Amino acid sequence: MQPIPTVNCVEETATLATVRTSTIRCYVYPPLTAAALWPRLPRDRELAAEAMTLLMRLDADLLEVRADWNADRFRRIMRVRPRAVNRLQRRWQRLNPQPPRLLGSLRRRYHANLAGYLNPVSQD
Repeated sequence: MQPIPTVNCVEETATLATVRTSTIRCYVYPPLTAAALWPRLPRDRELAAEAMTLLMRLDADLLEVRADWNADRFRRIMRVRPRAVNRLQRRWQRLNPQPPRLLGSLRRRYHANLAGYLNPVSQD
């Protein structure tokens, strides 16, 4: 749903001797953006949310890369992912007060060969 801008029209009249002029001026006020309506988070929580968003985006990219069988991009994303996990864990620990939920395990199996990562290996 697109927000609709507010239009405010004002009629201005001016009288000079026997001539009366009327001017209508309309002003368009932009709609409030969704970002302006959201409550602002404290700085530490905002940084933790950004780190979590980054990690979720990397995980979504991993699904896309696996579907494309793009091994080079898969390796690059898996190289960046541990740094994103460390960043999230570091920022999660600094939150005050601590959230009631724990992060849990953010590990992912990695194999340099994309096919080796996708196909399960039997553990005999």
